[in-house]
Amino acid sequence: MKKMKRASRQIYLALSVLTACTLTISVTVNEPAAAAGPAANVLPTKVGECTETTITALSDYWGKKLSARKQEIDQGVAIGFSNKGGQYSHESYPAVVQSKVGDKVKMCLISIPSKCPPGDNRGRVYKTTNLRTNQSWSLPDDIHSCGGA
Repeated sequence: MKKMKRASRQIYLALSVLTACTLTISVTVNEPAAAAGPAANVLPTKVGECTETTITALSDYWGKKLSARKQEIDQGVAIGFSNKGGQYSHESYPAVVQSKVGDKVKMCLISIPSKCPPGDNRGRVYKTTNLRTNQSWSLPDDIHSCGGA
């Protein structure tokens, strides 16, 4: 079951990245480097930094369609964004369930884990506010923090 869960998540992540890459192809090549700051649809890198982005993928943790009715069973959430970010949880959140692919959101980095192995950037927590519904949620970019399973 654990291998299947990991494989399902890897497939979902690959599809999310592919979708995000497809949506960002139209970026101007001659854009100055200074314009690529936090407001330029990239992931925030410092605590307190925010960016605006768009939801590109939205499902339960297993990759199936979210619905308010299914939330009673609590199948978790998986959200992909056009800035190549993602948020994941084994729990469902009403604010996420009411969101839609294509919704614009404000994504702020609120914590970064410490003492992580080199190259392991998992566990960053983002507060995301849906600009259509004005509802917010705070979730990590991975189910496991850095150094975890």
